Amino acid sequence: MLEKAELTLIIMLSKTKKVITTHLIVLCSVASRKLFYSIAWRVGTLSLQFVPPAEGGGMEIIMKNILITGGPTNEYIDEVMKITNMSTGSLSTNLAMRFLEAGYSVTLVLNRSINTEKLLNMEQSSNLEIIPVETTADMLEAIEACSKDTHYDALIHAAAVGDFTSEFSFLLEDMAAELFAIKDSAKSAEDFLKVMENPKCRLDDSSKISSYQKNLTVKLGLTPKIIARLKECYPDTLLIGCKLLENVPKEELYSVAQKLCSKNNMDYIMANDLADLRDGKMARHIVTKDGYTGISLDTPQDIFEFVEEKLK
Repeated sequence: MLEKAELTLIIMLSKTKKVITTHLIVLCSVASRKLFYSIAWRVGTLSLQFVPPAEGGGMEIIMKNILITGGPTNEYIDEVMKITNMSTGSLSTNLAMRFLEAGYSVTLVLNRSINTEKLLNMEQSSNLEIIPVETTADMLEAIEACSKDTHYDALIHAAAVGDFTSEFSFLLEDMAAELFAIKDSAKSAEDFLKVMENPKCRLDDSSKISSYQKNLTVKLGLTPKIIARLKECYPDTLLIGCKLLENVPKEELYSVAQKLCSKNNMDYIMANDLADLRDGKMARHIVTKDGYTGISLDTPQDIFEFVEEKLK
């Protein structure tokens, strides 16, 4: 059993930064010699780990690090218009709150529109870093940058990343005129396609496009797949992603999630169906490279406990 003084020291240290070094004489004044000489001693409820240092040094107290992505991504059509996914970011912020309360250090890569007031007002907010992002490219850049600075024990990729981004916009009548101009010289459909992929009639998207444009057309392109970069950036991290489909049989949902997990070397995929969400069913089905595990998680607390168990 730990003495009261030892627990007090642990709790105090858990509210500071990620890694703390204390001198031996200070640590031994409140902690037992057994604690110091153990190779590694973990306080599960606070996610701390005591690691003996090199001969003659102090002792490091290392907090476990969690990286969570959340909210939607926005892709701009012009200076004010954008396309986005429907997401409140509530799952990510609720998870962050639970990990902070348990003594983790949390990095939250979150859409800048999501309200984080509750998180910032928490007593443990000194162990929280919020990185605001907007576009998919912003989020990917932030995730890659985090991998260079910190070792993360787990990464929960819960953001509703948009699949498409605006490449450019044009008016249909302008495009028709541009295609008509090459009708005699065009030898195949590919000639028309080349014009459509890089037309001279594209609109200036650096400012607001007029709302009086009746035939405004937006060409969409694919956004970068963040999940495809996670294993390369975080080879030794527990990786958990999400997959949302709509109104499909459970077997198809599990199969798609299994393929996603295998293709991107994820540890787990939390799969759910938009039709279920509309009905108020929040179950996220846990899928691995081997298929559905039989585990379904209904609440942020369930997800937190699942990750905690996997990190033991």
